[in-house]
Amino acid sequence: MATFDHRIGPDGKMVYRVSIRRKGYATQTATFPKLSETKKWAQMTEGAILEGRHLPIPEAKQHTRADLINRYRHAVLPHKKPSTIKTQRQHLCWWQTHLGPYLLADMTPAVLVEYRSILAHGRANATVVRYLAVLSHAFTMAMREWHRYPSQLQIARSTAYICLISRYEWGFTA
Repeated sequence: MATFDHRIGPDGKMVYRVSIRRKGYATQTATFPKLSETKKWAQMTEGAILEGRHLPIPEAKQHTRADLINRYRHAVLPHKKPSTIKTQRQHLCWWQTHLGPYLLADMTPAVLVEYRSILAHGRANATVVRYLAVLSHAFTMAMREWHRYPSQLQIARSTAYICLISRYEWGFTA
């Protein structure tokens, strides 16, 4: 539920503060110069919380895709079969080289499809599927287990799965 408050800012002008408290979520607070902006932010944030897609913007914009891949390497990869660790580490290195420096908040299906096309040059369909499967699992772990990454990963993970199916089962080429 949103609570609105007005205060005099450091410059002597009126500012409006909103605080959203919901059981099971951290309190979200923001300050705006206009009441209309305050109400709009409160409505959007409450809706996002109710739909389960809320992530504070600073959190989404401070993690890169390389952070996700590194966390996956250290938290998940050691628990896999020794025979798969080597190849999956190579796959993750490729993804980290190509996707790493960009923010997770900027992950879109279009980006994933673009890099899938780059990956497909000179590689067999089954190889591309394996690369996509590792990335898809990293996205799944980020969403389900770590609860720290944006809901856009759901879209990207779905795109990776669709790309995986389309390349392997239906034999499409990029």
